[in-house]
Amino acid sequence: MKKQGVKPDLDTYSYLLKSMARNPRTADAQAVWEDMLGVGLKPDVGIFNVMIEICRSRNSSFLWPLIHKMQNLGIEPNAATYTHIISYFVASKNIECALKYLGIMKSKGIEPELKALQMVVEIAAESGNARLALDLIRDFEGDSVRRLEGDVWLSCLGASVNVLWKEGVLECWNFFVHELKLNPGEGICMGVLNTAARHGLPELATDVLELLNTSNIPWQEPHFAALIESFCAVGKIKEALAVLDLIPSSMGTTTTYLPILNHVKKDVDTFDATWALMDDLHKERPLTLVSLNIIIQAAVDLGDLQRAVGAFKSFNEYNVKPDRETFHMLLNGTIDAKHKVLGDRILQEMLDAGIVHDGETYRLMIELGLTQEVYEDVFMLLEEMKSSGFVPREDSYKGIVKKCAMNGDPRYGVALEEMAEMGYVVEEEFVKKAKDYYEREKKYSDSVV
Repeated sequence: MKKQGVKPDLDTYSYLLKSMARNPRTADAQAVWEDMLGVGLKPDVGIFNVMIEICRSRNSSFLWPLIHKMQNLGIEPNAATYTHIISYFVASKNIECALKYLGIMKSKGIEPELKALQMVVEIAAESGNARLALDLIRDFEGDSVRRLEGDVWLSCLGASVNVLWKEGVLECWNFFVHELKLNPGEGICMGVLNTAARHGLPELATDVLELLNTSNIPWQEPHFAALIESFCAVGKIKEALAVLDLIPSSMGTTTTYLPILNHVKKDVDTFDATWALMDDLHKERPLTLVSLNIIIQAAVDLGDLQRAVGAFKSFNEYNVKPDRETFHMLLNGTIDAKHKVLGDRILQEMLDAGIVHDGETYRLMIELGLTQEVYEDVFMLLEEMKSSGFVPREDSYKGIVKKCAMNGDPRYGVALEEMAEMGYVVEEEFVKKAKDYYEREKKYSDSVV
């Protein structure tokens, strides 16, 4: 072009630079830039914008000279200029500088492009600044008729659920789901459920479950657990108990029902009030085994064996059959109360119900036996357990060793040997303590005799 005597103008250089912007060629762009300045052309704001865009993949040593050059030439940046600058800082995760230039725009009365604000909101959300992200959205949409894209609200919602921020989750959820009619996906839904559980927002939790249902996403244990916890957090125990009817028997875990259990076992008055609620529920629908087991466990945790047995005896009234877990809960109660007679009766009722003993049953029977002064049946239980194909747990052996040693019973040594044979690590410190207890008790017994 130059050889033919045609002098390039500003548009020529602008087109050349724009062709290099999509796939940044900074070295070539710099050569074109210097050539343009060399022929005496003064770049306009559009050319500066292209140069800043080209430098987005380079470090700040390329950006700042361009900004200073603009200032020296008296060229005022426009909204696109600031968008490119902000994009540069967003790419390098520099939220402080991105916010700085967003503030400079506003101070000059320049309305930011949607892209610029969306980038700043998203980087704020990604960095965990949910409050900042939502404040930016509120500030922008409060002053503009334009609206940000759904992805921006989704980023803000994601940041809010990550920190369980109640206000942020409520506002972003309502706008994204109910205003924009969009679906945030199962992962975000689970985060919203966790927030609802933490802050006692059963209406929000219900809303999330309805969305999952319409999205053909089957409800899972964590979904039910969050709904139950949200009801319990605001004292709606009857509603929490009603949720139990919705949970398949194969899905619920101890963690699922823990919020209800923690509420019921606060004190005896709360226990009795919950029982009354269950009677009300029974008038509306059959009670579940899970709800009655919760009552029994609460009574055991309260140390009220009488109430636990009373709850157990009410199973027939509610047409509910106890399961293995029911009997194990009751056995734990007899262990705490050292009530061997009642424990034996419960074991017999367990067999009468057609529920055979498993490894956990034997463990509890052994532990109950160790609460008594006479503990001979513990050794028979241990042999019966092994002959039934169950491996005694380490804590069962340790309990037997301690009981024998503290009673001057030389069979503590036999228990130690068998414990080692079963593959458990027998620590020297444990052996030493057992021996010390045994010798001390034996010496005392000999002196009394």
